[in-house]
Amino acid sequence: MKRLLLDEMLPSKIRDQLPELDVLAVSGDPALRGMSDAEVLELAAAQGRILVTGNIRDFVPLSTRWLATGRIPVGMLFISSKSFPQDRARTGRVVDALRARAADGNWPPDGQYAFL
Repeated sequence: MKRLLLDEMLPSKIRDQLPELDVLAVSGDPALRGMSDAEVLELAAAQGRILVTGNIRDFVPLSTRWLATGRIPVGMLFISSKSFPQDRARTGRVVDALRARAADGNWPPDGQYAFL
């Protein structure tokens, strides 16, 4: 089973609706809130978790820097605001998309990313 780390921008409700998966939500843990992007990526790597985030602008360059130094970042799933606009139904759509990935076993390998 893949382990997931939800970036702080994603509500812990997503984790709560996926009890069949091993999901850690930054927003649901006071000790993790406010971490820098680098710290979030480090946490995901240390725990072997795929990072789920909408922060494409920051995490792509950060993972590129890791690759340039020989470090392989974790796999990442990016959430596009076009596919998952900020509305009341967003959480449900993200949950459904993560469940579909889990059913297919279609997770991005370390060092790569995909769009959810």
